[in-house]
Amino acid sequence: MSHLVQWYKHTIRPRLVFIPFVITWLLIFPIKVFRFKKQKRPLSLCIEAGSRGWDSIEYKELYQSAIEYLGHDVVNKVVIDKEQPYFAQLVSAVNQHLPTHYVYDPRTGSQHCWSALLESLRIALFLHYKGVVPIVILTDCAERLWRTQAGMVTASSGVVVTFISTKEIAPIFPHSRISGPSLMPFSQSTLSTLVILKETPYAVDEKAATFVGSLYEPRTSMLKAIDDGLIPLGFSLQTKGRLPGMPRVPDIVYWETLVHSAIGFTTADQVPQEYSDWTWIPHMVYRYLEVTAAGGLLVAPNVPGLARYFSPNIHFAEFDTVDDAVRVITYYLENPKERERVASEGHARACALISARTFWTSINAALGSQALI
Repeated sequence: MSHLVQWYKHTIRPRLVFIPFVITWLLIFPIKVFRFKKQKRPLSLCIEAGSRGWDSIEYKELYQSAIEYLGHDVVNKVVIDKEQPYFAQLVSAVNQHLPTHYVYDPRTGSQHCWSALLESLRIALFLHYKGVVPIVILTDCAERLWRTQAGMVTASSGVVVTFISTKEIAPIFPHSRISGPSLMPFSQSTLSTLVILKETPYAVDEKAATFVGSLYEPRTSMLKAIDDGLIPLGFSLQTKGRLPGMPRVPDIVYWETLVHSAIGFTTADQVPQEYSDWTWIPHMVYRYLEVTAAGGLLVAPNVPGLARYFSPNIHFAEFDTVDDAVRVITYYLENPKERERVASEGHARACALISARTFWTSINAALGSQALI
């Protein structure tokens, strides 16, 4: 019986997302057949998020990098009021801005299973009827509801942006229009700010690595175990994190912390959700680009697909286990010239990726004939 349960959990349940995808595609098909051809519109991109979302670095960088890629007049910010019906606000934004493309995040609307699925179906039908191409940001592929919504909204057109390898997600995702693993969206203006911060005098703690980010299990236990391993060697792992739901530090404090750290440490796991599956798939979290852009040495797992952007021991230092992390951090704290060499290579690579607007060009390539530009 236990084998059957495991087979269901790891084989059947993750693929249940295919059912609402097929239903959505079948309902869209008549619109594709009978809808009158829409007149071609000038390029216009809408990016939505709730008010709290727009306070985050993630969405500030998404918006600013889009402006740098497409132009200020093309990009429209849509602020979703959590106290008001979500779908009506999406309809209003589309009718107001007449976008050709719409950036949608499953975290923004309803988080209740059946209402979220119905909402996603309505979004898919409405966007397709209006001739709007969806770009779905799927931050956590392991969360089954978000994955289902992403598949539904892009059932007939558009692209899903993920932070894990396309090869890893393919078995449990209903279509192949996926861009992943994606880099974090990162703007040239923020990169310039980091360069200025790096040039200001500051004292680097040569005896510590630094972790900045959210705290949750199993990440919290791993960080403590690494710190416990470093202390007897005369080093430490400084944890500057926050629990889920806690307020974020001001942006400038966050960037100064990264810039002023000799080593930036990160894991590649995600926050466990109630309806998660295939949680063993590592994500290319934002710190991969943030730490290297800030000029510190990145110590991180070598996740699938990362080689497209960064090479281990050239652009960053990789680790596999807690003991391995202790060994790697110790080595680079004891060898500052080697640390600076790898950090410099990583920074140069990060600058090149940001200057090439890799986040948006990858989306553009995945969109094919529906490309932004």
